[in-house]
This record gives sequence, C-alpha cells and structure tokens, in this order.
Amino acid sequence: MTKSDYTQLSVYNGSDEAVEVYVTFAAQNSQNKCCPTPCGLSDFPFLTKVNQLMGKFTLDSKATQNFDPKGKCFSGNIGFYIEPQCPVPDAGFHHGETGTNIAEFTLNPNIPCAEAIDISCVNGVNCFIEMKVDADAGWAYGPDNTPITTIYNRGLQENSGNPGVYPVNCTDCIRLVGAKPCPSLPLGPAQTERICNVQRSERGGTVQVNLVVPVPM
Repeated sequence: MTKSDYTQLSVYNGSDEAVEVYVTFAAQNSQNKCCPTPCGLSDFPFLTKVNQLMGKFTLDSKATQNFDPKGKCFSGNIGFYIEPQCPVPDAGFHHGETGTNIAEFTLNPNIPCAEAIDISCVNGVNCFIEMKVDADAGWAYGPDNTPITTIYNRGLQENSGNPGVYPVNCTDCIRLVGAKPCPSLPLGPAQTERICNVQRSERGGTVQVNLVVPVPM
C-alpha cells in the first residue's frame, strides 16, 4: 500500500469482467468543520460526469485505479455496476435486483476529526465489497476499539455481527430511523452493537476498495 503523510484510496476489480465504477462525492458545506471543501469531480479527470456530485469510470478485470486526493479531504462512496439505488424491477443481481451496496469513506478530514470507512447495505446488496487498510495504522471499530484491517459485506440478510457493515434498512447501524430507505426490502437483522464504523485518528497509507468474487471468509 502507498505510504504518504495523507491517505489515498484505490479501487480494484477482482471479477472476471470489466465493470462500471460509480464515485459519489460529498458536497461542499462550510458548516461541516471536518470536511468543508472535499474533493470533487474536477480532482480526478479520468471520471466521466454523471451529475454534479457523481462520476464513473470503467475498470478492467484484475485492474486497479488509484485516487490521489493530494492531501485534500476525500469523502463519498464507491459503487459497482450501476448507480447506487434501491431495487430495480426485472434486474439481475449485479444490476439491482436486491438494491445496491456501497463502500463509504471520509479520508483526510480536518484534525481532530477521525477518518472513517464502512460498507453500507442499507439500500440492498448487488455485489461483494471488501475494504482493506494498513495493519497497525490505528483502524478500529466498536465500543472496545477493536483493531481491524479488513471489512466485507455478505448477502442481503447476512450482515448481523459483521464489523464495518450497515445491514439492510438499518440506517443507524442497530436500528432503522424513520421510514425505510427501500420499502420493498426486509429490515435487518440489525447489528446488536455499534460496530458499523471503522475509524482512526492517524493519516497516511491507502484504503483499498475491492470488488471481490466470492465473498471473503
């Protein structure tokens, strides 16, 4: 993994075919003291614009694309195959039959704000994502600050007890707050503890977002 005084992100396609990768960026917000002016589309010219806050690119099989934010705050999410959304009628699995999952991240926020990563299956699951971080770099999750280097999602209703993962329709990790984001999908099962976010205070290294086949065990 790349070593520097700020954190970079890479995306790897472990499948046997080229895939579309969608990158959604956090909006600029002067009230956000952690990340008021995050990276955007213009920082990564290899992206094709989808809208003001989303770009996409095609990633070949077994290929890696690096995102170098050059020290800026980089906050948003990565999705594969289609734009992040709830179930798509008459679609196959990868194209939204049971919604879509995303890899979420906030890297290089203003100090003392923490870096954070997670995998959200709140809107469903259409692929298997793994996020890997450097060992001994301060990444931890849960009430006991348990160290961790890899998180990954399982199937739609198989993520209870799985660190770093928001289960389906569980907007608050351990429960649903408000209306279901995806009414046609089941609820949970939720996490029993707040283990959905992986965080650290350090900077540097690389967060790897991997499309994997099959699910890591």
